[in-house]
Parts: sequence; structure tokens; C-alpha cells
Amino acid sequence: MTLTHQEIQDQLPSGWTGSVSGISRDFTFESYEAGVAFAVHLALMAQRANHHPDTLTIGWKTVRVTYTTHSEGGVTGRDIAAARKVNTVIP
Repeated sequence: MTLTHQEIQDQLPSGWTGSVSGISRDFTFESYEAGVAFAVHLALMAQRANHHPDTLTIGWKTVRVTYTTHSEGGVTGRDIAAARKVNTVIP
């Protein structure tokens, strides 16, 4: 079941922004390699959880992570839970 805008705002983990179309957070790193390593770690976590980011964008010393549940047509509790888990592995 998708969450309403207010439910998303009430449940967003620290550092995340979002709306009914998706939630996202930008992470900054000391080096490009550190960002890539973080992205790989998130990819492995996503495989184990069987819930993958909508986008995982690697930039120069930055990584943007975005979640939405396409099968539900918006943000669900699984997206919020995934974002919370990402926050536990912040370097």
C-alpha cells in the first residue's frame, strides 16, 4: 500500500527528502572510490533484501539513492525501511 504525502513526511529518516513519487538522499564522500564502494555495498544489501533503489547514481564524490515501489505506484513502507537501513551504513 502506498503512503500519503503526510505519512512519508512523518516517517522519513534523517537526511532524506521525498514525496509520493519517491524518496531520496545525497551522500558525499572524501573520494570517488569511497562513493563507488558505498554504492556497491548498497547494491549487495538490496539484493539480500530483494528491494532495490529506483536509482543509485554515482557522481564525483557523491551518490544519490532514490527509492519508490513501482509495483505499488509510489512510496511504501518497504522504501522507508530501506532508507532507514541505508542510514545505518553511512560511512
